[in-house]
Amino acid sequence: MVYHLRRTLIAVVFFVLSYVALSALHSHLDPNTSKSEEEREDNVWIATSKYWVDRQACRYLGLCGLAHYRPDPAMKPWNRKSVVRHTNDQVFLGGDDIYAEYSDWEDIIDDDKNSPDQWEGDPRVLKDVPQFVLDHAPLIHLYSGEQFWPSDINEHLLYTTPYMNHTTMNMTNERHTLYNLKHLNQKVKGKYSFMASKEDVEDRPEWLGSPYNKPVPYDDDDGEVEEVGEYEFSDASDPKDEDVEWWDPYRYAEEHKIALPLKPQEAPASDLKIDLRKSKRTTGPSYRRAKASNLGPTMPKPGGYSPAPATLVMVDKGNGILDAFWFYFYSYNLGTTVLNIRFGNHVGDWEHSLIRFKDGVPKAVFFSAHSGGLAYSYNAVEKGKGKGRDGRPVLYSALGSHAMYASPGSHPYVLPFGLLADVTDKGPLWDPALNYLAYHFNTTITHNADAHSISASGSRSPTPCFQPASCNPKAPLSWWWYNGHWGDKFYDLGDRRQWRFAGQYHYVNGPLGPRYKNLGRSRLCQSRGTCRIVESLNEGKKKSWLGKK
Repeated sequence: MVYHLRRTLIAVVFFVLSYVALSALHSHLDPNTSKSEEEREDNVWIATSKYWVDRQACRYLGLCGLAHYRPDPAMKPWNRKSVVRHTNDQVFLGGDDIYAEYSDWEDIIDDDKNSPDQWEGDPRVLKDVPQFVLDHAPLIHLYSGEQFWPSDINEHLLYTTPYMNHTTMNMTNERHTLYNLKHLNQKVKGKYSFMASKEDVEDRPEWLGSPYNKPVPYDDDDGEVEEVGEYEFSDASDPKDEDVEWWDPYRYAEEHKIALPLKPQEAPASDLKIDLRKSKRTTGPSYRRAKASNLGPTMPKPGGYSPAPATLVMVDKGNGILDAFWFYFYSYNLGTTVLNIRFGNHVGDWEHSLIRFKDGVPKAVFFSAHSGGLAYSYNAVEKGKGKGRDGRPVLYSALGSHAMYASPGSHPYVLPFGLLADVTDKGPLWDPALNYLAYHFNTTITHNADAHSISASGSRSPTPCFQPASCNPKAPLSWWWYNGHWGDKFYDLGDRRQWRFAGQYHYVNGPLGPRYKNLGRSRLCQSRGTCRIVESLNEGKKKSWLGKK
């Protein structure tokens, strides 16, 4: 009896010490110094549990929601009653103010300019996508066992509805689209605004995983990537003196930036409109399947094509420096597991990569991962192989979290010993350059700024400097200025889907949009602090998600 009691006591002590040690270690290694939105609401969140024991265990032991903890597989294998949001279906009534309107050059009245050549250099004219940006567009290996594929942001809005925190806004007089989403900013502050799922996400509705957006396989056998050897960029992971201008343009730009400003309007006027009233009939799972079944031999989709468009945002940093941000949206982020306990789920997921050019020559690639990431010299990154893929950088998207990495394998972050790790492999290859919306964004160059602190500091007033590229002049603009979250607010402790151990939540807030990714960054990294160029893939495997040893 004493023997068993002693063993039990030792096990309990070991568990408590391990739990405290992991919590302290995570707090020490996590680079984010500012409190998250979830942490700022801790007292209110704990009070939502109806169980006194649960509240006390959460408050003093950090064990929250033990009463309703259960495994959380990617696909739900059990049957149970769903959580249904009681909200009215939104009815679209239309209105001219929701449309982004554009015109061709001949529709613009100007006494002195009667031909396209005379408009060259005029900031009112939409700029094209430089060919060098497309020639070096990324290729992405999605994980072979992925359950949550790329999503269409327009379709995502069909299955979500505006909430102020956990309260529906009951805005039944219009349907929110990519062309009018910013109007929500007038109703509620961004930090309280959420586009919440109309369905229980743990029922795994089809739109959440978007399996119909899985990239089309390639026909050839050349879809492999070529390994590259060591690339000596410098002796200290910082660029050489002659390259510093592209590495940190903040230091060298006159008045911090030399770039042609964009017109201080969303777009010129036109009589042309896009009728979004038909969008509900031309999107969604059933439409995707019908569309796919109607593709005859005369309408094949090329290998690497996904029906979900990527978003290309180009930021001119001046002096020949151009940052090409590629954004990838997923309707769901499946968090990673620690000791078989899943943390970090959220509805809506914005990931991105960045390729920096100097005078049209690619210099470096940034791989975003969680709130950090790694920057590689362009020559050090794997390149695609095959028709239309030669010389293009290859990226790897992690299972569930969709974090971006430069190589396949396991990628530990924050916790040691591989306890918390993303995993990538050479799964389906996605070519975002086959389907994308392109924009130009003119913004102030920032130095030593942090994307996480930008998000935590609240919404910033939109500045009139966002335009579509000339290849898609009717692309929507309003969604860019939406200040809120693209998914649910993190669930209350009283919600059976929620728990928190070691300071980590099962469900966290849906993300803010691409505008909050520190696009004006002078250096390549989105986080404050040290930002070094990784010189080779071997070196990158030895670094953490923040580029530190």
